Amino acid sequence: MKTVEAKKKDEEDIGLSCFNKDWILQLNKQEQTKHFVCLICRQIVNNPLEINCPEHENLDESLIVGENCLKNFLNDNQNSCPIQPHDGCQYSKNRPLQRQINDLIVMCPRQYAQDSKAANPRPQQEETISEKINCDFKGKIKDLQDHLNTSCPFLLSHCWFKPFGCNHTCLKHQLKDHLIANLQYHFDLVTTTFGSLQQTIRLRQEEIKRLQLENKQLKLQIQVNGNKSQDNALSFLNDNSNPNQHLQSQIQGEMEKYRQQLQLKDDEIKKIQRSYQQD
Repeated sequence: MKTVEAKKKDEEDIGLSCFNKDWILQLNKQEQTKHFVCLICRQIVNNPLEINCPEHENLDESLIVGENCLKNFLNDNQNSCPIQPHDGCQYSKNRPLQRQINDLIVMCPRQYAQDSKAANPRPQQEETISEKINCDFKGKIKDLQDHLNTSCPFLLSHCWFKPFGCNHTCLKHQLKDHLIANLQYHFDLVTTTFGSLQQTIRLRQEEIKRLQLENKQLKLQIQVNGNKSQDNALSFLNDNSNPNQHLQSQIQGEMEKYRQQLQLKDDEIKKIQRSYQQD
């Protein structure tokens, strides 16, 4: 039986690799598809490219390959042409052919895979096959991806408790069994998550209180220092006929420094409060 990762890989490859010829022939005659065969993998071409190198211009047949097949072939063979060895392989998209392939009627590839396993079961697969489900999709290739992503009975479902840490994935009809069999595990996940959230909330509340206290102390310090500076300034002015501009500048600088510190504390408190509200 395929793993979840293998099934996901198959689904990703549906839009890239050439199509399995045996699967296509389940609902199509061979005469319909004989011009759709990839010259590299010998399957039904997907995203067809036509090779049109000058070296092959005398050939009568269309040189059709799948885009993914050609890409892999060129990477593995130092960009040498797959028809005959030479550099500078030239090719172009064949959109009319792609439209014909897109209109082919096919069955669900997941259903085909299950039917193939049922026809040739391994001993360890017999129990799994007896529990099989069925998908009755029969439609055009161009509609296949939407079916696989939305309505296929073989579509994999995530556990309801994924946000709490359960990464289990299974077929939709198997999800109920998973939920019933893992009640305690899911309860523990939820409990752990809420405990962690409560701890986070408590820490942030303590941080807000600490900052508010520091802010209050800073305001008092500014008030005390401000009063002291004013007294010193008045005393100096009374003792001197000419005001000392340098002293006034120092006093103003000290007051501005405290104001900036106070503003930073206020900003920090507001930031923590916003973060707390978002959580």
